[in-house]
Amino acid sequence: MLPVLRLPVCRPMLIIDRALMRETFQSSMAVTGVFLVLFLVISLVNGLAKAAVGDVPVAILFTLLGLETVKTLALMLPLSVFIGILLALGRWYRDSEMTVLAACGLGIEHFLRPVALLAGGFALVAALFSFYLEPLAAGLIHKAQSSGSGHYQVSGIIPGTFNQVKGGGFFYVGSVDRKTSSLDDIFVNNEQLGKQGVLVASTGHYYSDRSTGDQYLVLDNGTRYEGEPGKANYRILKFGTYVVRIIPRVAPVLPTQIDAMSLHQLLHADNTSAVSELHWRIAKPVTLFILAFIAVAFAYTNPRRGRYAGLFGAIVVYFVYANLLAVGDSMIKSGKVSAAVGLWWVHGLFVVLAVYLLMRRARNKTLFPYPRFLHR
Repeated sequence: MLPVLRLPVCRPMLIIDRALMRETFQSSMAVTGVFLVLFLVISLVNGLAKAAVGDVPVAILFTLLGLETVKTLALMLPLSVFIGILLALGRWYRDSEMTVLAACGLGIEHFLRPVALLAGGFALVAALFSFYLEPLAAGLIHKAQSSGSGHYQVSGIIPGTFNQVKGGGFFYVGSVDRKTSSLDDIFVNNEQLGKQGVLVASTGHYYSDRSTGDQYLVLDNGTRYEGEPGKANYRILKFGTYVVRIIPRVAPVLPTQIDAMSLHQLLHADNTSAVSELHWRIAKPVTLFILAFIAVAFAYTNPRRGRYAGLFGAIVVYFVYANLLAVGDSMIKSGKVSAAVGLWWVHGLFVVLAVYLLMRRARNKTLFPYPRFLHR
């Protein structure tokens, strides 16, 4: 008796599911990449502006930028997956692929399983960022700002421009050697003993007192012009060394640092800020999962209504969801909502909305019925 050759059975359902998940994944990653580029450009411009006035050390600018990106990724993922599903399923509708699948007996309820699997995977990634990587990045940001706060003035100097000094006055530096902290072509306008003066020196350097954290600008072989122009009490003083105390900028200190607390610390903390932070972290993966099913309902594209009609409505729903979460977060902090309720009432509303929209879409009805008088 000849052996029976068993060929693998073709599973068209599995092929369709994989195609949808692959295209949705690619669209979501593309949207995430666009959001990251926009965030990096805006953050870099803001960071350079702060570094120009000495609020942020140039040495740690890109470190802070990378850590801020990690903190923001968990917030980007829900919207990225939401738009990715809209783009992928929307293309299937426009190319009549969904029409062909519906004729084969595959309704919209069939696509809930692959969407749930994909959304579950992204939700796990969002949870990893929200509960572990984001607090870790927040803690490193606080540490970097604290350690660099005593060196803000040195790092914030831009040669060839006028640099402001906190407490009054300004100075100009022709060139800066970052390694040795030496300066060339220095011009300083400051006030000493109630008299306004101008210091000019060919060379100088920075000195930092480690015990107090104060910084000093040491000028070598220069001249001080003291007095008011046009009056007889004008004096010109030559000096070999002149020391100017520069008041260091103080970095903002967050006493609680709730955003850097671990999950264990949040669970054992007894204050409204910790409860709010805990619910906010939970909201990111939960929001991603709920929005995925809302996107399935809004992905339908009617050629007569235009390509972006459903996308506009979906974006409106997303912003309503995000604003309600912000309102709920404020209510938790103010004590108007208990810790047990938290933000779950917002998620519950949109779970009901998702079920309602999917039921109407499965029956080939409009998502939001028109008023009766419009049908007359």
